[in-house]
Amino acid sequence: MDSKTISREVKRRIWTLLEEVGFDTFTTRTAWRHGADGVDVFNVQSFSKYNADVLGITPHSFRVNLGWFPTYIPPRWPPKVKDGKLLPDEAGCLIRGMLLPTMSSPSSIAHVWAIDAEGKNLSWAIQDVVNQLSKALQWYGILGNRSEVLRILQHDNESFDRFWGFGSNPSPVRSYSAGYAALALGDTEAARKHLQDAVDSKCFVHLFSSVEGALARAI
Repeated sequence: MDSKTISREVKRRIWTLLEEVGFDTFTTRTAWRHGADGVDVFNVQSFSKYNADVLGITPHSFRVNLGWFPTYIPPRWPPKVKDGKLLPDEAGCLIRGMLLPTMSSPSSIAHVWAIDAEGKNLSWAIQDVVNQLSKALQWYGILGNRSEVLRILQHDNESFDRFWGFGSNPSPVRSYSAGYAALALGDTEAARKHLQDAVDSKCFVHLFSSVEGALARAI
């Protein structure tokens, strides 16, 4: 059992299904789907031997991360581009999520599919992910609604079993993101209010120093 075996099974049983629903770019562990409003990112995270030892799992174990990178909110750090396509890392996405194992596991870590040293439970683990792909697609579907994205940014608390990665409420990053989300919806008043909060935080002086400067960055 080695990481190549995991990657081969991911490609054969997961990437094949994601390709059928529009995912168009793949590496061994990350898949991207490009839409009009942004990029869906699906990542099967591996673990180094050191991290695996710390967590008490094998290096063959994995975690499934979801990411949403909206193109109507100017990124604070530009993502990688290849062949004209944005390929953001899952960790660099505005909103992140994860799938959780539903099968019994030799590990007590709730968000990791713990694979035994011989890989005897690998097929079951991959099938567990396959069974949850519809849940992942629903997650992306929610974020494909601009109004829902703004609502989440304005009102929701982060939750590791739902949406997270966009900062506590309130926070400068929330104000930044909500400002541009409101602007994309045509709500200039809300956009200016949130972006003024972002300006006042002094966290984005490398990007803009006024609301007008922030508005000028809008895509």
